[in-house]
Amino acid sequence: MTMQARRTRDRGPKGRALDDAALAEVRNILGVRERRRDLLIEFLHLIQDRYGCLSAAHLRALAEEMRLSQAEVYEVATFYDHFDVVKEGEARPAPLTIRVCDSISCMLAGAEDLFGELAAGVDPKAIRVVRAPCMGRCAGAPAARIGDREVDHASSQGLLNMAREGAIKVVVPDYIGLEAYRAAGGYRLLQKVRGGALGVDAII
Repeated sequence: MTMQARRTRDRGPKGRALDDAALAEVRNILGVRERRRDLLIEFLHLIQDRYGCLSAAHLRALAEEMRLSQAEVYEVATFYDHFDVVKEGEARPAPLTIRVCDSISCMLAGAEDLFGELAAGVDPKAIRVVRAPCMGRCAGAPAARIGDREVDHASSQGLLNMAREGAIKVVVPDYIGLEAYRAAGGYRLLQKVRGGALGVDAII
């Protein structure tokens, strides 16, 4: 055996070893969906929704299944604050997470007090309370997210009541569909521009 071959053997395979059970779980979650690179974030959401976090074994399995490098999958998973990456040896997060927005608007509206009240009023084994970056809900400050549900003008008592009642699923607001929007005149201006009825001078 050459010196180079011996060094390669001693180093072993690069990266984390693949866990067959984790790979089977990831394949079960993804189902028949195409393993497209642009679906990586969606797949990370699916795994976290199922297991409550992103374990090292599942990240390794997802990289294998999508034919991506482990580094790429890990970098995407750790870039977004709402993904909970659990490294080997770390404990999984509590079953329920309450995130309190700590943007300037929310801090001015009492987010720090809200965070303190929640942290002091929950069982950390059942509910985890963490700070989160801007949720884009400044008009409803202080904003929070309990489970998958975003809450405007959040209060500690209101959030704790929601936790007890299990009101933690996303709420989809009423919205107008595309056909109804177009029937009500939506995109007419765009159609006039594209059809040449309106020129640049008229728009500006």
